[in-house]
Amino acid sequence: MAVIGSFEGRALITLERAGAPAWFASEVAAILGLAGASELARQLALDWADEACEGRHWVRVDALELAELRSELEEAAVVLPPSLEQACGSVLLRPAGVALAARRSLGRAGERAARLWTHLEGRVLAELRAAAPGQAALEAEAADIARARLDFERRRWEYQALEQLCDALERDARVDPEVVWAYRVVAVEIALGGDLWQLKPGLEHGWQSPTQIARRHLGVTAQRVGRIISLLGLRDSKVHSKAVVNKAVGRERLVLSYLYSPAAVQLIERELASRGYRRLAAARSNGREGAPGNSSGGTPGSPSPEIGDGW
Repeated sequence: MAVIGSFEGRALITLERAGAPAWFASEVAAILGLAGASELARQLALDWADEACEGRHWVRVDALELAELRSELEEAAVVLPPSLEQACGSVLLRPAGVALAARRSLGRAGERAARLWTHLEGRVLAELRAAAPGQAALEAEAADIARARLDFERRRWEYQALEQLCDALERDARVDPEVVWAYRVVAVEIALGGDLWQLKPGLEHGWQSPTQIARRHLGVTAQRVGRIISLLGLRDSKVHSKAVVNKAVGRERLVLSYLYSPAAVQLIERELASRGYRRLAAARSNGREGAPGNSSGGTPGSPSPEIGDGW
């Protein structure tokens, strides 16, 4: 719902979002005599950060939401503010945000903000409450239904995408069948919104990635561990190697990485020791520190895939 109004000769559109009234920050900023919505947003985020809270005092509107809002206003024959016609996003002030501006603004802006809040509280909000006492509850319920629908569509898309990935992994046959089964369980968890951990196959304690092994040794990189893995023929071992699919650290793509059994880790570390590389714990006991980037020992668990984990 949108109510077209004005204040002291300036346009002021009252919106109702998720059952609560709100106002465009650009229009409020113009009434207060500020440079624009960005100046008001800066005051909320910085100058009044000790009190202002996103969600309670203001909300952000992204490009998609703003496009839907434009469409709603156009259907209601509401003329949009010029600042929003080509904008990619916006900020909406809630009543608490306007009240905060009235208390915290200084000088002439503070005087205008106080008058604006008196106008909104005494007239606009009172008229909205009197006009439709049950409308806010109905709109809040409609918003909850819309959010639930969006969540359902998101979960259905993620389920279908993960199932297609599992089918491709099974055809490729490079990933362990137990891992593929685990991903199928995750797909069902996404669809149901629950946790089915009992159905997931687990790895015994001590399985590690090349990166984890490298971090436990002085001057050793994941690539060097990978070369030793190839030398020992562990990469293709069905007993000591398992392929997993993970999202690469800092990248928006999936990578195929490998974990190695405790027995394989012992073989790799024995080969490293024969080449003169020492464990970090042994080096520290002699008063030495690891090279930069290798100072933290790896702990067994789920690996964070990095460049060398493709071995």
